[in-house]
Amino acid sequence: MGEILEKIQKAIDIEIESLNYFRQKLDPNFENAVKLILESKGKVILTGVGKSGDIAKKISSTMTSTGTEAIFLHPTDATHGDAGLIKKDDVILAIGKSGESDELLALIPTIKRIGARLVALTANPDSKLAKSSDIVIITPILKEACPLDLAPTSSTTIALVAGDAIAMALMELKNFKEDNFALFHPAGRLGKRLSLNIEDVMRNGENCPIVDLETNLSGILNEITTKAVGATCVTDSSGRLQGIITDYDLRKQLSLGNLSNEIKAFQIMNKDPIRFSKDQKAYDVLLQMEDRKRPISVAPIVEKVEGKLEGIISLHDLIQKGLK
Repeated sequence: MGEILEKIQKAIDIEIESLNYFRQKLDPNFENAVKLILESKGKVILTGVGKSGDIAKKISSTMTSTGTEAIFLHPTDATHGDAGLIKKDDVILAIGKSGESDELLALIPTIKRIGARLVALTANPDSKLAKSSDIVIITPILKEACPLDLAPTSSTTIALVAGDAIAMALMELKNFKEDNFALFHPAGRLGKRLSLNIEDVMRNGENCPIVDLETNLSGILNEITTKAVGATCVTDSSGRLQGIITDYDLRKQLSLGNLSNEIKAFQIMNKDPIRFSKDQKAYDVLLQMEDRKRPISVAPIVEKVEGKLEGIISLHDLIQKGLK
């Protein structure tokens, strides 16, 4: 192993050792802090200075996206007016390795006067922050990964893990589910996979290719070409699905020499195509269309009870929605 890789490995090993030490010395006050947040009628306000502030920002985002209302408040901004965000029912989660940052300590009297509860996340149980807090979570640091043991490395990793653990415990205790997660993440790939139904993606109305049972070859080709989906659905007079004709079906009939303009839709259609309903998850349908010995590129969307055609879905449209 080269010298650089050895240094990388050493830093990683030190942080892993520090995390294991933190895990072994896990503070029981984590439970009290989680209970306090659960019982609170207000929000969680994360605060910290420097690297601890960066960690606090990340934890606030994680909490917000997993069912716990949270914001980040910089201590300096707070002492210049932003403390107006703090309400009596709020819980302040202050992060500071030393617990002696002047900016952080300057905010404590305001928190006390407002009546919000203060939870400290610190490595120093004798710090002014710890002594001023309602609940103190001690995060013991075995050693920083910094060769000088100065730059926050293991300490910020532990603070991040501690904050994530609190957020995840709250998430489970609040019974935060996939649908909730999708609601808060509508633009991301995961959010789309969880939230988009076929109804949100399918082509319907004038955009859905449809012919009746007696439509001849010219009509079939015109519908497939005009709607540009690579297929057309075949319905009876009441709108119930009878089959589907795809480009593949036409090529097959052509190779057999069966195509003429007099041929009717009912003679060449697939009478039992794979079909889906509009309330199915779009991502589930994508997987079902692909996970076949011969994947399908289009499928009709049918009403469950009467079998009436409601639309058509194409693999291309599903992929274009960012589901893959």
